[in-house]
Parts: sequence; structure tokens; C-alpha cells
Amino acid sequence: MMTGESDIAQIMLKAGLGISALIIIILSTVTTTFLDAFSAGISFQSIISKADGLIIGLLVTFIGTLCALVFPMDDITNFLYFIGSIFPPMIAVMIVSFFVFHDHSEHQDYQWMNLLIWLIGFICYRLLMHYEYTLGYTLVDLMITGILTYLGYKLHFKKS
Repeated sequence: MMTGESDIAQIMLKAGLGISALIIIILSTVTTTFLDAFSAGISFQSIISKADGLIIGLLVTFIGTLCALVFPMDDITNFLYFIGSIFPPMIAVMIVSFFVFHDHSEHQDYQWMNLLIWLIGFICYRLLMHYEYTLGYTLVDLMITGILTYLGYKLHFKKS
């Protein structure tokens, strides 16, 4: 290393590219934040069709800015773990129900069985976080939730 640094920010600073690095950071932050807020608005509009996606996106931006000003953003690890505990069980339920059992329930708003299995998977993920696994607890939770979904569908279709 010519600069004696391993941090890309320090390397760019020592190379006289401080302004370029700042512009890159600003543009990458602004563009991804815009896409996140716009996605939130459009997602909300897909749930409630009468909602205006642009207005919701602006509202999300305002709320996010307000939260960034009020709440400490030094350590968002717990928030990221919380978000991470939502999606793996949801994906497991979706994969098993859609690809294994070919459940195309577009006509239903939700299925109680799938919601219950997702909740169990969410709780399981939160409990698994306290232990170390070779595969990591996300993959373990995916497998557990997938198996629960499989068993749930087998029992459900056996009754029908």
C-alpha cells in the first residue's frame, strides 16, 4: 500500500481525492434513500390503492429525517437484527407454500396458517440469536420454518 492505510476513505483523502469521495458518498446516499422512500410509497399504494404513493414517500422521508434527528443513530445493530428476523421466516413460508405446494392464493389477502408459521419462525429466529451455529442462525431458522410450513401444509391438505 502506497499510503500505509487500509481504509478507503483515508486512501482517497491522502491521494487528494477528498472532495471526490464526499461527492460519491452524498450521491450514493441520496440516490438509495430516494429509492427507499419511493419504494415505501409505492408499496403502501399497492396495499391501499387509494393512497398516493408520492405523498406516502414524502411522508416516509419526513418521518425518517425526524427519527434521524431525534433518535441516536450510533448503533443500529439491534434494529438490523430485528429486520433480519422478519424476512428469513417469511421467505421460508413463501418458498415452501409457492414452490413446493404450488399455493397461488392471490385471491386471499392472507392465510392464518402461514401467518402463524411466520410468527413462530420470527420467535424462533429471536431465540436462535443467542446461540452460535456453524451455519448461522438465519439458515437454521429458514430450515426450521420451512419444515414447519411443509408440515402445516401436509396437515392442512390432509384435513381438506
